[in-house]
Amino acid sequence: MSDGLARALDAEIVVQGVICVEHEGRRAEVEVVEADRLAVRVMRVRVVAGGGASPAGGAGPAGGRSESLHETATRLAEAFRGLPERMIPIEVSPTLGGAVLRSAPEDVRDREYFEARTDGRVTDLERIHAPAGEERRAVPFTLTRETLRRIVERVGSG
Repeated sequence: MSDGLARALDAEIVVQGVICVEHEGRRAEVEVVEADRLAVRVMRVRVVAGGGASPAGGAGPAGGRSESLHETATRLAEAFRGLPERMIPIEVSPTLGGAVLRSAPEDVRDREYFEARTDGRVTDLERIHAPAGEERRAVPFTLTRETLRRIVERVGSG
């Protein structure tokens, strides 16, 4: 894996707790429940892209154009391709300053789904359990270390 942020994160995941790693202006935070040699059980993955997109999509670093929030949501849907469920943008609102992606409805099982929220620069990924008649809540989910590295690399590249 050529991405320094993903490699640095993988090296730090040895115990439970919140693991934070910074590399070249980008940051990854993973709330680890447990980990072994092949997989990581997490509550949340947060990636902060360096420089990154602005919610309105305008001038980026050095006067270059950053991607719009719509472009970010589309890129994130592709970045989450390693998850066991396909992610789709369900709400994109530059006015409100954010976007929400969720597991495609046909992929939802046992009232659980993945949900990602982004403002164009900070992206959080969680697994949500939404029992009928009860409040939805985040629950732990398992990723292989390779899948976690790919997600961090792809999400952080924006």
